[in-house]
Amino acid sequence: MRQPSIYIAALASLLAFAAYNPLSAEFEAGGSVKLDACAGDTTRLGVSRVVEIDPAAGGDIGGDTPGAQQLLNDGEVVLTFDDGPIRSVTRPILKALADQCTKATFFMVGQMALSDPAMVREVATAGHTVGTHTWSHKNLRAVSLAKAQQEIEASISTVSLAKGAPVAPLFRFPYLNGTKQTSSYLKDRNIGSIWVDVDSKDYLTRSPKVVQQRILAQLAKTKKGIILMHDIHAWTAAMLPDLLKELQQRGFKVVHFVPKGQVETIASYDDAALKAIAAKSAKKTANPIAARSIVWPMSPAPTPTEETDVAAMAPPGSKHKPSRYKKISTKPSISEDLSGETSGTPAPAGKPKKGGKPKEPDLPWSFFN
Repeated sequence: MRQPSIYIAALASLLAFAAYNPLSAEFEAGGSVKLDACAGDTTRLGVSRVVEIDPAAGGDIGGDTPGAQQLLNDGEVVLTFDDGPIRSVTRPILKALADQCTKATFFMVGQMALSDPAMVREVATAGHTVGTHTWSHKNLRAVSLAKAQQEIEASISTVSLAKGAPVAPLFRFPYLNGTKQTSSYLKDRNIGSIWVDVDSKDYLTRSPKVVQQRILAQLAKTKKGIILMHDIHAWTAAMLPDLLKELQQRGFKVVHFVPKGQVETIASYDDAALKAIAAKSAKKTANPIAARSIVWPMSPAPTPTEETDVAAMAPPGSKHKPSRYKKISTKPSISEDLSGETSGTPAPAGKPKKGGKPKEPDLPWSFFN
C-alpha cells in the first residue's frame, strides 16, 4: 500500500505542466464536502442530504443487483457522470452543477485522467466525489480476472495521483458489466460498486432534448434513482442545465454520495503512474483525447482472447475507421511503466484522407492495452 507522500511527489509533476482554475466550492481532499455559499438558496436545486458510503458494509449500491444497498427515498436522485474527464465537456457540466449549487459523482477513466490531470483536480476542488471507471474502459466480462485487476488498480493509482489525494473507494463497471470474481475482488479491496437506476443512454443520440426526456420518463416510473450520464458528450453538457431546472421544478432532491474513508493504492501501480505523469510533463505531450469528444465502442464484447482498441474516437455514424490505441503487450508486468513505451518514440501521425482527419499518433501512455 502507499503512503500519502506519493501524492506530494505527484503534485510537483502536475504543476509543472498544468494549471487549473478552481470553482467556488470548497473541498477538503480526503475529508468532508463543505456546503457552498448558495446552499440555502431555495431557488436552486442544491443538495438535500449527504450520504456517507461505507463500502465495507456491502459492495453493491443501487440498481437491481441482488443484495445491493438501496439508499434513496422517493423523490431523491444521485447525479453521476462516467468516462471523463474531457475538458470541453466536463467544464460546462461543472458550471451547470455550480449554477444549481448541487453535487455529483464522477467515475473517471485512468487514461482520461492522465490526459488532463488538471481537470481531475478541478472536479475535486468543486466538491464533487471522484471515483474510478477502469484504466481504459475495457469490458471486464471480456478479460481475465488478472487483467480486470490491472484495469482497476491502474485507474485508482492514476486518478488518485492526478487528483493529488486518494480517490473515493467507489467504482462503476464499464458497460455496467460486472462478474462475480471482479465484484468479489472489489469487495475485498473495500471498494463499493455504484450501479444505475436511470440510464440516460446519451451515447445513442446527439439531441440534448432526447436525453433529457429519456431521463425524466424513467424517473416518472422509478420515482427516484442513481442517474447515469457521460461527461464526454457535448450534447449531455448542453442538456444538463435544463434537466437540473426541470428536476427542481418537479420536486426532486439531490443526494450526494461521499465515501467513508479512502481507497488504499498499491505501490507498484503508484510508481508506474508517477513515472507516466512525469514523462508526460517532461515531453509536454499533446492531449488528443482531452481535446475532443470520444465514444467508447458499443458493439458486443470481444472474447477474452482478443486484444481490441479501448476507445473509438470517431463519432457515431462516422464512416472513417476509428483510431486505435497502441497495443503493447498481452501480459504486462504490474511494475511496467504506465507509459507503456517500447520503442521510446510515438509513431508519427498519418496524412489525413481527403475530407478526413489525421490519424491519431500512438499515445505514449497506452498501458494495459
